[in-house]
Amino acid sequence: MYALDVLKALWILLIFAVTFFWFPAYLFFGRQSADATLKVAGNFARGVLLVTGTSFLFAALKVLNVTTVLLLFGSAILLAWVRKNAGGSRDWLAAFQATTVGMIRMLESPPILRRIGSYFPVSAAWKNHLHAKLRGRQPIVASFAIVMMLASTQHFWPSLRQLRLELPEDYSVLLRGRELMLNTHPAGQPLIFPSVIGLTALLSSTDPMQVTRFLTPIVGLFLVLAVGLVIHVCAGGRVASLAAMYCLGAAAFPPAGSSSTIPTSTWQKLASVLWIGPANTRASPEKEIGLLLLLLALAILADWYKKERGWDSLVDVACCVVLVGLISGYLLLILVLASAVLLLRPVMGLWTVVVICYALAGLSSLFPNVSFPNEVRLVLPLAAPMTAGCLLALVENSLTSRSARTNEGMLLFACFLIGLFWFRPQPVKTEYLEFDEAARMTQQIAHQHARQSWVVVAPVEQLSETLGLGGHVDLAEFVENYHGQTARPDFRFPEARENLFIYVEKRPFQIFRSEPKSVPMSVLADTTYRSYRSPAGRASVEAAALELCEQYRQCHSDMDVYFEDDNLRIYRVHR
Repeated sequence: MYALDVLKALWILLIFAVTFFWFPAYLFFGRQSADATLKVAGNFARGVLLVTGTSFLFAALKVLNVTTVLLLFGSAILLAWVRKNAGGSRDWLAAFQATTVGMIRMLESPPILRRIGSYFPVSAAWKNHLHAKLRGRQPIVASFAIVMMLASTQHFWPSLRQLRLELPEDYSVLLRGRELMLNTHPAGQPLIFPSVIGLTALLSSTDPMQVTRFLTPIVGLFLVLAVGLVIHVCAGGRVASLAAMYCLGAAAFPPAGSSSTIPTSTWQKLASVLWIGPANTRASPEKEIGLLLLLLALAILADWYKKERGWDSLVDVACCVVLVGLISGYLLLILVLASAVLLLRPVMGLWTVVVICYALAGLSSLFPNVSFPNEVRLVLPLAAPMTAGCLLALVENSLTSRSARTNEGMLLFACFLIGLFWFRPQPVKTEYLEFDEAARMTQQIAHQHARQSWVVVAPVEQLSETLGLGGHVDLAEFVENYHGQTARPDFRFPEARENLFIYVEKRPFQIFRSEPKSVPMSVLADTTYRSYRSPAGRASVEAAALELCEQYRQCHSDMDVYFEDDNLRIYRVHR
């Protein structure tokens, strides 16, 4: 199973890389400003904006499907090729003929792999250039590899082990992605990440559930890289960049607190804000993309300011600003204020982000009755690593001004010891909403049965997993509608589909270890919380569903048990 999941992940990531990195680089080939890393960042922002606009436009016109997407991409690639070989109709026609003939001859000459490899020779000059780049930087490169390995493990390991999504917000993102693919609600929120999911699913011919499963950790990994990039560009210092990446990628700083007491005094409330970190708070994928684009905009703008780049960099910044504004007005406010300060002094732009994040989070903690944006606390896991990176950059710049290589190595070794003894990697927070078996069985049902020939009776999270594939009925409403009726021999469920699958948890899934001591009235009034999030409420619904199904099975011959393990039993009513 793991091998198949790894292959799926590699295929999805390949399509994602081609769509959001190779295609924008090919489309916007005439760029001359910025270094290679910032060019990649700018092309990514342009690609995301292009995909978002395309998805919205095509969904609004009810024509978003794999055919129109392939036609659009093919036309864009052809136009870019013509523009690259412009000069006259005969010139580009001759270039097209030469390219076609060359490709045919390459395919006709075995072995193909050797012929393809001959187009990418590794010359001695390139090797010498690589050795020159790495000379004296081996510790930094090795540390970077270790940090990325830890971050990749933190983000990808849960997704490889389980099909179910890690956060409640992931299900809303998946639902929006399916809606876009079905050409419904094109202007709904969230918009950016669902557009990425929908287009990647169409191009890879993969279920959006699998795409969401593997693209969500990719966004988190990109955010780790963006933190290191923005600190390196704005504040300088390679060790500081690695330290910030480690704090965020390994969820190491600030360490997760174990106290469950509710803060009461002013100091306790402010201290609780300072200890919010990546290990105990996670933003939704949509908000993580907003944070990623915010950091990329600051890095590109700082590079443009320092090195007097051309208009291409400003276009990249404008794309980031537009996308951040579509995601969150709060993040847009932070970006505008930080950009204004950054043009005076780049490092102060980073401190502006930190100060705004902590100031508003502190105010929201001191004045809970005042309305603050929902994202106030969700950006704090980013603010803490940025604080550590900026402080360490001050130390590093002071030390390296005297003896660069020796002091940098000593600082790197000191950071290694601090991370080893005081700030070790911590598991990131997960909030699963279902058993993994439930998600996998839904995928199996979708593959084994014809589209729209089946209905799933299950909790609300299954709606995002079945939309467009089959029907969904809320389990709590199902129990309420048919309770006490299934024992009659003449009773039949009115859902007019070929197969009806009823998910019943033998051991009710517990989102919380125990009932919360205090719950706001607005939460108690929510039917989803009462039926599924509350341990007692979910246990009541599942017990009633089990009784209902067993009564029906005793009096009817068209029901059997489709799947059963220690946690879950799925009944099937076959028509």
